[in-house]
Amino acid sequence: ADGGDAELELSAVRHQPEGLEQLLAQTKFTKKELQSLYRGFKNECPSGLVDEETFKLIYSQFFPQGDASTYAHFLFDAFDADHNGALCFQDFVVGLSVLLRGTVHQKLKWAFNLYDINKDGYITK
Repeated sequence: ADGGDAELELSAVRHQPEGLEQLLAQTKFTKKELQSLYRGFKNECPSGLVDEETFKLIYSQFFPQGDASTYAHFLFDAFDADHNGALCFQDFVVGLSVLLRGTVHQKLKWAFNLYDINKDGYITK
């Protein structure tokens, strides 16, 4: 399938997030925080899914100076836990929970995954 088909599929499908109880168990966010994060996510991504191009556009708004697309690509890959080419709310909020409230070990593991570009267990140039 070409890129156009994937875009059509993403925009046509409304992704239903995991249940609130499951997200409470998977993250270190409170119910109110999850609800607030979900409102923001749905505001930016009404379909409930974010493809890499949309992620880059959103990310570039926070870093308007220079081209942040390469770094945004690596960030997208790190958040896309199931590697399906789209971020759902669960991918986003689980990654955010690690970054904001995870243990030092969890944060280091997440950062290592970010820089282990080919996922071979090593960080190379």
